[in-house]
Amino acid sequence: MIGDKVQLNEKYLHPARLIYEKYQDIMKPGFTLSIAGESGSGKSTLALALQHVLHENGQKAMVLHMDDYFKLPPASNHNKRIEDIAWVGPGEVHLDVLQNHLEAFKAGAPKIDKPLVFYAENEIKSETLEFTGTDVLLIEGTYTATLQVDLSIFINRTYLDTFADRVKRARDPITPFVEQVLEIEHEIIARQGEMANVIIDKNFEIKFC
Repeated sequence: MIGDKVQLNEKYLHPARLIYEKYQDIMKPGFTLSIAGESGSGKSTLALALQHVLHENGQKAMVLHMDDYFKLPPASNHNKRIEDIAWVGPGEVHLDVLQNHLEAFKAGAPKIDKPLVFYAENEIKSETLEFTGTDVLLIEGTYTATLQVDLSIFINRTYLDTFADRVKRARDPITPFVEQVLEIEHEIIARQGEMANVIIDKNFEIKFC
């Protein structure tokens, strides 16, 4: 998503290195990995940390962000939620398109044409992503635990745990309606976390399932 900045954080490098050490033998070219969790839980930051660790070890990794696959651009999606709160959930996202792009990568496709969200402009455009030379594809997003991947990671930090981080990020307003949306997402995402191979708790401790 254009307009969303993520920086490498030392706190996330430790779990990223532990995950790499555990699964490095199976992270061969064509490997796919998802990172799911609630808003503000650190999905994008962990993806960046894992990408960094993979690069340290001579493997090229690329990140796909589920936010680029929403059916409506950010402001329009927010307004749709206000009109119909039942809109909140996996149905907001083209998860089928994201799954197809994962499968294209695993099948050795040299590139894909994917959506790209421009946050400030409230637009969804497109970009061509070149896979040539990429060993591992990382996918991060709230509902990515439902995707068929080689390794599924779940960050078990709720929207209440991440309140301070969300305030600091200041991407979304902290309003009663937004908190209502996050509560609905929490109920959905918590159930999906049970499917993960790796769970990271709010203290950044790792459980390998």
